Amino acid sequence: MTLRKVFGLDGSSMRGDSGHWTRGRWVGALALTFVMLASSACLGPGGLVSHGPSATKSGALVGTGAPSATDQALNDDIPLGTGIADGGGGPLSYTFREEWRRARAEAQKWRGGAYLITAVGLYVNDDGLCEWTLRFIDKVDADAVLLVDIDMWGKVTRTREIAGDGVISFVNKYTKRIPYAIIDSDKAVGLGKAALASQYPLDKTKEPSLTLDFSRVDGSGPYWTYMLFYNSTAEYVSAQIDALTGAVTPPN
Repeated sequence: MTLRKVFGLDGSSMRGDSGHWTRGRWVGALALTFVMLASSACLGPGGLVSHGPSATKSGALVGTGAPSATDQALNDDIPLGTGIADGGGGPLSYTFREEWRRARAEAQKWRGGAYLITAVGLYVNDDGLCEWTLRFIDKVDADAVLLVDIDMWGKVTRTREIAGDGVISFVNKYTKRIPYAIIDSDKAVGLGKAALASQYPLDKTKEPSLTLDFSRVDGSGPYWTYMLFYNSTAEYVSAQIDALTGAVTPPN
């Protein structure tokens, strides 16, 4: 499995901070987003299947687990996610696949053929719930990227288009459409957390995050990358999971 510290472009260790959501903390979150994408992009294929528990909680069921190959061929759509009710009977929160379905509907108002290429979730909980930023294009030779922010209750909170020279920051020769039959965020968190717990005391970590992307080195994937900030060394550490099979990738 892949367990690694995360380094910046200059080779220095990435460090985090603590505190509330101030303006500076939003800037830090944006920086972490780029770290997560760089980290998720650096490894190639390979790995043994690691069977770990996915987070479960009583609540309203929106869908089932990952579909079979036959189901995928017949449905050819994003598998349903899970809606989780808070203990107080509040509104449902949704795992990633349901969030993706809703964000895609918004993206296709922008361009009818829009499809997902990357997703980033900050401060993800053990049930795979968080606020997400999803990135969409509508063709291989993309001339624009749409960023869709969606909260954990399935509400799109912001969209913005990146065009012109800005596109190169989001699209490269290995950029591909994320396939529908991925494991959901709750299972990805369970696998990633178990992998990191084997080497790091979780009570000394914070700022859990989750990224879905293809490798920018060789185009392999897609991968979920689960990342934590490790207090003892003030560095980010991460585990990489095959988003289709749940295999945890070993070191190269």
